[in-house]
Amino acid sequence: MRVAVYARQSKARPDSSEASPEAQLAAGQALAAGRGWEVVHAFEDVGRSGWDPHAIRPAFEDLMSAVRAGEVDVVVVNELSRLTRKGAHDALEIDKELKKYGVRFVSVLEPFLDTSNPIGVGIFALIAALAKQDSDIKAERLRGAKDEIRAVGGRHSSSAPYGMRAVREKIGNLAVSVLEPDEDNPEHVEIVARMVEMSFAGISDNKIATTLESEDVPPPGEADRRATEKRMQSIRKRRVSDEDSPIRWRAQTVRWILSHPAVGGFASERVKRGKAYVNVIARDEGGAPLTPHRGVVAGARWLELQEKRDRRTKTDRQPGGEATPTLLSGWRFATCEICTGSLGQSKNNGGQDYYMCANPKGHGGLSIKRKDADDHVARCVWARLIGADPDDDEDREWLAQTALRFALRRDLSGVQQERCEAEAHLEHVRNSIAELQADRKAGLYRGREELAMWRATMTQYRTFEDQCTARLEDLDAKTTAVIRLPSEWCEPREDALGPGSPWAAWDVFERREFLALFLAGVMVGPGRDPETRKYIAVEDRLTLDWRRPPEDKDPEATPVRSPRESPMAR
Repeated sequence: MRVAVYARQSKARPDSSEASPEAQLAAGQALAAGRGWEVVHAFEDVGRSGWDPHAIRPAFEDLMSAVRAGEVDVVVVNELSRLTRKGAHDALEIDKELKKYGVRFVSVLEPFLDTSNPIGVGIFALIAALAKQDSDIKAERLRGAKDEIRAVGGRHSSSAPYGMRAVREKIGNLAVSVLEPDEDNPEHVEIVARMVEMSFAGISDNKIATTLESEDVPPPGEADRRATEKRMQSIRKRRVSDEDSPIRWRAQTVRWILSHPAVGGFASERVKRGKAYVNVIARDEGGAPLTPHRGVVAGARWLELQEKRDRRTKTDRQPGGEATPTLLSGWRFATCEICTGSLGQSKNNGGQDYYMCANPKGHGGLSIKRKDADDHVARCVWARLIGADPDDDEDREWLAQTALRFALRRDLSGVQQERCEAEAHLEHVRNSIAELQADRKAGLYRGREELAMWRATMTQYRTFEDQCTARLEDLDAKTTAVIRLPSEWCEPREDALGPGSPWAAWDVFERREFLALFLAGVMVGPGRDPETRKYIAVEDRLTLDWRRPPEDKDPEATPVRSPRESPMAR
């Protein structure tokens, strides 16, 4: 009698308990030896559910392949629940398949099972049904426990982020896993803290990754708790090349670490944005962030870092190579009017610094003296700011919108970050409401029970929608309370860029931030008239794209900027 022993464990990691795959296989092999049978196959599935209908069990599929190939006379399991927990129907289908190929089924702990007679088949189905019921009860209990743990911000799955470790602590009546800096690997904590400071300094994620790689700092994938054989096999399967290349620091690795809320002590949850899932701050029912963890950096500093990283203008972006950061290039601010490409920086033989189109093909190259362009753009912005009349409706609205952008940028309490997340949740729940309404309109909810379920779900969605809306109103109120521009910015000066002015005291990144409050960008036109070939003055070559109110999305209501109109005239 040729025997195949099958073992299954739901846990992702095998242990030394009586339910471990090793113990199950040993019991099956002992039973076979006691009856004089030969064990020709041993299959085990680890971390595979016997209850989840979507779970894939590779070893079980191999077992059935061996049965269909005629390699097995008897299948031995420790108990029927190891074979399946999906219920009587699934168990009987498996037994039907075994009988089709003349294969017997034997259970170590259930020797009374005998599917060769009607009573045995009935017992077989009853045990299978009880196994499914037991799984249903465990799953419901597990869902309830996860909800309780999630409500206090604890962790119930996944590995700890790089530089952190999980420890068990009691929060209220619950014993949950919380995160703290990894004292077992203090060098990892130092690397995370260093990455935070590098990102604050404006260094890109790619530059941080290449720096760590050049210093031979081991990447997170090589840490002992992550470099498991199972995970390494998964990485090899995902690779396009057959070469066994080492794990390296990459920009996405840096991005994942720095954007993880746990680094700032916040609880996290995964939400889908676009095609990818991202970690966001987990919140209670009132919208307040949950902070059960001890972060590598303070929560306020982590929020400040996220605001700095999320700025669309990227005013603090460091140039690559040995280039010196300049006012208008290096952060996609100055563009070419001919090809709309970004302007870079260069020097001619005379040592003059220029902004030059990075894609000169087709228009002979477009450039402008850097000093002239910087000076003109800065003076235009300062002239409009200092000359703004608070009694004029248009100027007052323009100042208010600028002050709002300044308040959001300088907000260190995370209001802007919270607002982005609240808007994402609001959009998600509104999409869900629309889908639910479309399903009902399509006739998917017809019976009384189905309609009751639809109404209950709709009520839940509407309640959450109201919570998100209220949260946004509260955040707007907080933002409004801090709206003001520095008074020294609006003081009349003989020279807005001269000594003693705020502009003169700022470095290039602070100057970029200032310009980004007022301008969305600058477009540079040709230096010569195409017909007369005469030189065009600097002020006529530059087009300033003034920022508009964020809520003004109607293109017909948005005034079109006049080509090369100098704001000095306004």
